[in-house]
Amino acid sequence: MKKYLLGLDLGKGSLGIAISRSGEFITPLKEVRFPAGHYENAISHLKELLMVEKIETFVLGLPLFPSGDDCEMTPIVRKFASKLQEEFPNIELVFQDERNTTVEATTLLREAGKNVKKARTCIDSAAAAVILSRYLEFLGQL
Repeated sequence: MKKYLLGLDLGKGSLGIAISRSGEFITPLKEVRFPAGHYENAISHLKELLMVEKIETFVLGLPLFPSGDDCEMTPIVRKFASKLQEEFPNIELVFQDERNTTVEATTLLREAGKNVKKARTCIDSAAAAVILSRYLEFLGQL
């Protein structure tokens, strides 16, 4: 069973983060905001987080068009993945298809009684939780 996973949803100016320490339960963490394109800020935040959290696997959402083709963000996410592997060579990195994760996260927040307009500051981390959930389902752990 895989444990100590970090789900990541990279946006142009934000990084949604969710963690699973057990490989069964997922907790969204506070998302990171940064000036658009300043991905080194996201890396710095992850360095700080990894000082207190034991992480064995990054599950990075891979943005694609509904057709499965690459979209505008795909090469940006791949470049970010390369930087993650460079900065954290001992942590496994896997990609997880993130199509419709924001829509699914919005639905889950609404079902939980959250005001979605007010939940804008946590939607990326909710999407990261969906990404991580999909990966754990793929592994048969959920």
